[in-house]
Order: sequence, then C-alpha cells, then structure tokens
Amino acid sequence: MNGTFEARDQAMQKYLKLAEDMANKFERFSITQVPRSMNKTADALSKLATSVFSHFTKDVWVEVVNQKSTDVVQEVAPVDEVDTWMSQIIMYLKHGTLPVDRVAERKIRMKAPSYTLWDGIVFKKYFTEPLLRCVGPNEAETIIREVHEGTCGIHAGFRTVVGKIMRLGYYWPSMYRDTEEIIKACASCQCHAP
Repeated sequence: MNGTFEARDQAMQKYLKLAEDMANKFERFSITQVPRSMNKTADALSKLATSVFSHFTKDVWVEVVNQKSTDVVQEVAPVDEVDTWMSQIIMYLKHGTLPVDRVAERKIRMKAPSYTLWDGIVFKKYFTEPLLRCVGPNEAETIIREVHEGTCGIHAGFRTVVGKIMRLGYYWPSMYRDTEEIIKACASCQCHAP
C-alpha cells in the first residue's frame, strides 16, 4: 500500500486493488505493522483457521468462507412487489390519495394513523414496541422460512415464530395465518412433531 513492496502474484494484485479502492473512500488512514509478539490473538486465530474442527465443543462456532473477498459477485436487483396490502396506505401517506370505493376509503382512513412512512418504507406503530417494518407477501414468506427452518431455525409453533418475527422488527397483517400455513407444510415438523 505504501509502495515498499510489489504485488507480483495475481491474487495479491486483486487484494491490493481492493485495498486501494477502500482506502480512496477515507480522507486519511495509516497502516502500522504490529509485531507478532504483540498480536497473539490474531496469531491464534490464524492457527485456528487451519486446524481440524472435530475436537471443538459446541460453544465454538466456526464459519468456513469458500468465496474469496476479491471474487466479483454479480448482484441481482431485488424485485419490488408491485401491488401489496401496503400500496393504498403508501399512496395515502405520501399523496393523500384515497380509493374511490367508500368502504375502502373508510378502511384506509381508519388504518393509516397506525402506520408511518419513513424514507419510502412503511412502518407499523405500536405503543409498547418499536416501529415494525411492513413487508409484502414474497418477503414475508422468506422471513417465515428463515426464522422457522433457517440457519438458526427453531422449528417451533406458529405463535412462537410470529413472536420472534415481531421481535426482529417485521409486520404484515396476515402474519399468523401465513406462518401457520407454512409451518403446517414443513416436512421436518411433520416427521418429528408429536
């Protein structure tokens, strides 16, 4: 980085370019070499990464990253849900536009005060809890599956899963019904439930 050494290996050139790109984002920075005797924690961590994991107890979590940080990952643009349960609420909160139908208009007028729009995102207001981010059906299904059967999935009942989703800060009106339907179809729960 400071020009003392030359990166000859192609992999090191990629890391150097990545580091230089990150350095350009800062007004100033400095690089200091820490002697090995003063950096025992990092040295132990580097040895841990090359050791065998079978003798560890359950308290040690090791994540093996198979992808290098220099590999270019193609990002796919998220697909926004076009017309969801939030659409009319967003239109009312942004522009004050109400539906033509009198019944729908009354529903929106009654519901709208319990929602707020912040940076284009709809949040549900509660008196005893923080704002909950409102999500559409596609994102809701992903959240349910991740909480129920994901990396730290609990495979619990639908009320417990909904409680955890709300503690994570998400909301949609049909949370209980959607969660119950997805959990009823969970193959693992079907096999192991009493």
